[in-house]
Amino acid sequence: MTAAAWLAIIAVMMFGPIGPVLARADWPRRAPRAAVVLWQALGISGALAAIGFGLSITVAPMHSGMLAGTARLTRQALAGRPLQNLGISGALGLTLATDVCIVLLVGLATTGLCTTYARSRHRRLLDLVSRPIDQAPDVLLLDDPRVAAYCLPGLRPRIVVSAGTLELLGDEQLGAVLAHERGHARGRHGIVMLPFASMDTLLRWMPYVRHARTEVAALLEMAADDFAAKESHPRHLAGALVEMASSGTAPSCALAATTTAVSTRVVRLLSPRRTSQATATWALVASAATVLVPFSALLTAVTTTR
Repeated sequence: MTAAAWLAIIAVMMFGPIGPVLARADWPRRAPRAAVVLWQALGISGALAAIGFGLSITVAPMHSGMLAGTARLTRQALAGRPLQNLGISGALGLTLATDVCIVLLVGLATTGLCTTYARSRHRRLLDLVSRPIDQAPDVLLLDDPRVAAYCLPGLRPRIVVSAGTLELLGDEQLGAVLAHERGHARGRHGIVMLPFASMDTLLRWMPYVRHARTEVAALLEMAADDFAAKESHPRHLAGALVEMASSGTAPSCALAATTTAVSTRVVRLLSPRRTSQATATWALVASAATVLVPFSALLTAVTTTR
């Protein structure tokens, strides 16, 4: 089987059935951070395979390997003749590779700019209406009777809690919630979510994309739960989630403890076997293998001549 065929199969598998299978699995709850890495690896592998498939089809009429063919294609493009001697199949392959790059880059840039603007606007609003808490200088207090506790990502993440939350929760529960939000800030979870959010807008027809954003959001919440569980008893955070679930609110540009998979996370927090280092290790190994698969096919294409 040719390298182009392998790359096509890899792209279809990564963006097709593997995503839904991973979304139905139970093991990611025991290793949420490693599972997020695997979701990232699936996307990277699928994108590399799709671009590689397009390029391999493009250079096929040149009767050379991927490396020599790509160099020749680059020279033709710089000379203003990118489609010279490519034929229909080569032109279609170049279009595919180019379109994948454009969609991914434009989607990421657009989502990044819109998200950055929304967070910057909310940050300016917080500067006007919030004040630091004496007991926790890194936390901002909103004089709002509604229940709210969230992390606003950025270069200097803001952790925000409302007066309504202070009235609702006890000291131990409040400390667990704040630790959860600090977990989001320390893990830079806002940056992690950007690629998945960008794909969700343009490529939602793909099975992988349909599941990735929701699943990764839930896994990041679980990762923040685990961070909080290191500083307080998991029971305190579970109780706070139950108390806040029915009335909690947060802006769409922020990360909040009560917006995603609350019931699942409460059950997980109360489980004695919440995490598994062995599961995390295997997930990281699988992630590395997932990214290496298209690279091996691309290496074959580079060294193969027709």
